[in-house]
Amino acid sequence: MAPKNQPRLIELERENVDIALEHPDLMSANFHRALDGTRTANYGQWRSLDNFQTLLEEPKYKSVRQYWQGLAENEFHLYEVVHIESIE
Repeated sequence: MAPKNQPRLIELERENVDIALEHPDLMSANFHRALDGTRTANYGQWRSLDNFQTLLEEPKYKSVRQYWQGLAENEFHLYEVVHIESIE
């Protein structure tokens, strides 16, 4: 994305995360911004890939699927958690 678009995209991410969090299987959502202004990353943790597919298909979540349009190109990369290490 153009660096000038990053602040608006971050705003929209914050506005739309509440809608996404209404999905009972979304465990958490974290947003990160590149310091050069060219990217943001949304790390969402789901109970399963099938549950994520619901977000992509269910009409209720349409705004969540499209908030970045006109500001940035979107890429989905799906990962599986293979290990978690916690400091207590």
